[in-house]
Amino acid sequence: MKRFKHLLVHLDLQGNHDRAAIRYASAVSRLGRSQKVKFVHTGPTATLFDGFWEDSPARTAAWLRQANKEVEGLVQRHFHGPAGCQLQLQVLGGAGFRDLLDQLRRGTTDLIIVGKSETNVAFVEKLVRKAPCSVMVVPSGRSVAYHRILVTTDFSDDSTRALEVAVAFAKARKLKQVYCFNGYEIPYGQHKTGIPRDQFRRETEAWRQKRFEAVRQGIDFGGLTANFVCRESPVVASAILKQAEHQKIDLLVMGARGKDALAAALLGSTTAQVVRETHIPTLVVKPKGAGRDLLDLLFGSSRT
Repeated sequence: MKRFKHLLVHLDLQGNHDRAAIRYASAVSRLGRSQKVKFVHTGPTATLFDGFWEDSPARTAAWLRQANKEVEGLVQRHFHGPAGCQLQLQVLGGAGFRDLLDQLRRGTTDLIIVGKSETNVAFVEKLVRKAPCSVMVVPSGRSVAYHRILVTTDFSDDSTRALEVAVAFAKARKLKQVYCFNGYEIPYGQHKTGIPRDQFRRETEAWRQKRFEAVRQGIDFGGLTANFVCRESPVVASAILKQAEHQKIDLLVMGARGKDALAAALLGSTTAQVVRETHIPTLVVKPKGAGRDLLDLLFGSSRT
């Protein structure tokens, strides 16, 4: 949990998902002994309400006061972090999502926590795709007391990083095991190999089991048991969600591509679908700074 020292919690002031995000931030900050938690609310863009910011200074000032008051009230009621943790509240008005990305580009955030509801799914998916750090998505009404963690793996460096994070979360809660899942598709044209489909599936899963064992050897599990399951499915995201439901998972951990700017901007289709559809708190793990070069190009300025 050492990697999550600086948290950012996004609040949209439109529902119970804000409370869920704040409560999860409380738990994560205590487990990781976070040094700083920043609560950010982004206002409407200038194009949403034409002339809002320029033509009505009094209305703008009133909105900013009210938004600050609501953010402060939510944090006071629902955030209970570790002693000595620095809290910061900020309302960004006028530039919406772009202003938030600029904050992230110039900041030191290790983890973003955002609540999800039916009203903000598109925003959450966009945030997960473009954020230069890991993002935790918390649906409304979910408990912060997770007991069963499922981490997806495809044996890549990105999924190995996610497995390391899942193990850290499990150790922090003193759990006994983590569940690891690999979903795969049988390639088109498999029948041309002459190998019966069932045999092909068995051999594929045996090979994947060996790959997982090789990955596992490089991670300090402590006393944790790794429960690995491999399943064939034409839609891997659906297989992940089904497995999470079957095993009664209450925290899902996934790796996201992020080695370069383009990969960070193009969230994998499997991860994107899971983020859209899941009703389970989901942590999408990225290397810190993922895609920051692309953000620098978009904003046309150097890092600070």
